[in-house]
Amino acid sequence: MTPARFVETRSPAWQRLEALVRRAGGRGVRVLGKEELHELTRLYPAVAVDVARARMCGVDPRTHERINRLVIAAHGLLYREPRTRRRSALLSFFARDYPRLFRRLWPYMALSVAMSFVAGLGAYVTVRARPSTAYVFVPRGLEAADEETDVSAGDVSERYRRTPSQVMAAFITTNNIQVAFAAFALGITAGIGTAYVLLFNAMMLGAFIAHFQNHGFGTEVAWFLTPHGALEFFAIFVAGAAGLRLGLSLALPGRVTRKESLKLGARDAVQLVLGTIPMFIVAGAIESFVTPSHLLGGTKILVGLVALGVTLIYLLFVGHGRRRRPAATPSTAGASP
Repeated sequence: MTPARFVETRSPAWQRLEALVRRAGGRGVRVLGKEELHELTRLYPAVAVDVARARMCGVDPRTHERINRLVIAAHGLLYREPRTRRRSALLSFFARDYPRLFRRLWPYMALSVAMSFVAGLGAYVTVRARPSTAYVFVPRGLEAADEETDVSAGDVSERYRRTPSQVMAAFITTNNIQVAFAAFALGITAGIGTAYVLLFNAMMLGAFIAHFQNHGFGTEVAWFLTPHGALEFFAIFVAGAAGLRLGLSLALPGRVTRKESLKLGARDAVQLVLGTIPMFIVAGAIESFVTPSHLLGGTKILVGLVALGVTLIYLLFVGHGRRRRPAATPSTAGASP
């Protein structure tokens, strides 16, 4: 069959399939009638065969590309997962799977917290004993405590009030998520990069608190950091746990191959760090709307502790119902550091 004859013979089918694809648009096959859906399912395999036949007949590249794109679009309509199913999977992940994952990976969380606590405490003690070392840990951001004039919690918060809350919330949330994902992604260095991020951030925090305490602003710093920091730093610990899970699966594969161990570790780590995004969104909102507000310091601290408490209750107690016993796999290999 000549190329011209092939195109002339098959064009009506292509045009009809194109019309059905356009009609479905981004809303999917649910907008099609019963007859139209039947027609779509009948035309799709026939046009799919035309992709190979067009190459055999030697049709021009533009026509061949048109048929190929049409088949891809029709395939997407017929085999695309329904949005309701995706929403259901997302709800199931947060309502059941994520808390279970967090509890299963508690050793990594414990290691992340322990590393951060030791580093932060070490920096805090060092700066309290030798105030000049504060600038080693925190090169910038200590100017307020060094000023001769009195500084209050209201003064510390005033700079936050100068920026629209919506803009600040977006900026803070994005920045914190970037830090968390850096802690996670650097796990691929066998956990060394993750450890660096955790230790560096903890030492900065410890030195920052000690420096302001040395200048008599300990209460003000507590009012300033606790509202958003309680949940924010917890989320960073979780991201660090994800990075450690990834890194130790590479460094200590256990009884499975290193490739298989890394595959399993990466799956757990990705899911664990994705669950921190809602935490950072809430922490960013608190930092933008509560921290700079005129609420009493105790009220601000209470907001932060409540946010952290609700998160811990969710992670420790949700999703304890019956679950199907998974098939025997080496997924628990390297499950504890």
